[in-house]
Amino acid sequence: MADIINLADICKGKSYQVSGFTESSTEYAEKLSKMGFVVGTAVALAPVKLNDPMVLQIRGSRVALRKSEAAQILVEEKKDA
Repeated sequence: MADIINLADICKGKSYQVSGFTESSTEYAEKLSKMGFVVGTAVALAPVKLNDPMVLQIRGSRVALRKSEAAQILVEEKKDA
């Protein structure tokens, strides 16, 4: 089983998938779900030179999140098959 980490801790050049939220019953978790952060969805850092906010590529779009917001999203690294 892959290690589950916070989205705020991901590395450039690797691909991850959403595993859930630190607190899934919050209004903010619901908002993130509506933005495309759904369990199983691929997510990666966009090739942009920003640290905070983070720019993420998800579902063909780019989304900027503060690291404090990204820390609420749990991800696991995708393994190449």
